[in-house]
Amino acid sequence: MLRLENIKKTFNPGTVNEKCALQGLSLHLKPGDFATIIGSNGAGKSTLLKCINGLLKASDGTVKWLGQDTKPLSLREKAKIFGYVPQNTQAGLSLTVMETVISGRLPFSGGKTGKEDVEKSAQVLEQFGLSDYAFRQMGQLSGGERQRILIARALAGEPQVLLLDEPTSSLDLRYQYEVMELLVKVSREKNLAVAAVIHDLNLALDFADRVALLHDGHVLAEGATKEVITPERIEKAYGIRAAIHNLEDRWIVLPEKSL
Repeated sequence: MLRLENIKKTFNPGTVNEKCALQGLSLHLKPGDFATIIGSNGAGKSTLLKCINGLLKASDGTVKWLGQDTKPLSLREKAKIFGYVPQNTQAGLSLTVMETVISGRLPFSGGKTGKEDVEKSAQVLEQFGLSDYAFRQMGQLSGGERQRILIARALAGEPQVLLLDEPTSSLDLRYQYEVMELLVKVSREKNLAVAAVIHDLNLALDFADRVALLHDGHVLAEGATKEVITPERIEKAYGIRAAIHNLEDRWIVLPEKSL
């Protein structure tokens, strides 16, 4: 189980620009769980992912995976546990798609690409329906295509936990659902814990087993998706009134009025 205990993150401590982004946040996630992290802009969602994988050093608290505190681990060791897909799709535009996906194997290969790295990268590209893109440059692709390839790169590293920062933000409606369906499938088949920051509450209702709703650096609510996403919590977290309707066994959030 992934356990976050009392995670705090303060930027520019002791200065006039001090800002507390995370304030004693605790969460847990089991292998095979597909969880979404939701909340308004500035709630601390992206900061939380970076504190989990070590790209940011938490000011306090612990991140444990299978009972082990990950703080003493190097970034390379953490990269073997945590696959990460950032928001930015602009990096490495001169690389080919295959080179980009193979780079997800670096924590294992140590910079020396072997036959196994190529084979596993090719398997992931095939799984994502991207084999025909293998030798195209990243800069020739749309933002949505690059986003899918960055997800493939993270999975090529065979992580135990997959962290995604707005994985559907650059995708059209069709690919939003295709990517979410594939992520759920991979989570189940590989017993992979997945935590995805998303803004679309309807995607969370359609796909997530669990939801963590962040508000001002705190966990406002965590648990089963339909228990967390309620009109009262939407109003508190987002400042907007919304209704939740059941339509042919699907729950749909409909905003009503901004506050």
